[in-house]
Amino acid sequence: MANAVPQKACAACKHQRRRCDANCELAKYFPAEKADDFEDVYHLYGMPNTLKILKSIEEEERDKAIESLIMEAKMRLEYPVHGHFSVARKL
Repeated sequence: MANAVPQKACAACKHQRRRCDANCELAKYFPAEKADDFEDVYHLYGMPNTLKILKSIEEEERDKAIESLIMEAKMRLEYPVHGHFSVARKL
């Protein structure tokens, strides 16, 4: 019997209180250390929309898309009315 190291749940699975398996689509983008980033994205977009956005993008572009979603969610928290547009307007 091999010693199986339990996989640490990603931030998305931890939020949903479910077991994180090898098929988890968000584990690569939201490891357990990025729980705050996932919470921000979750509150702005929700789980179904986040997954829909990821599935609509080519595999090699998904890292940049997740970075963009995280940035937009953080801007929306900091500037709830206009989001990133208020920062662009100030510039």
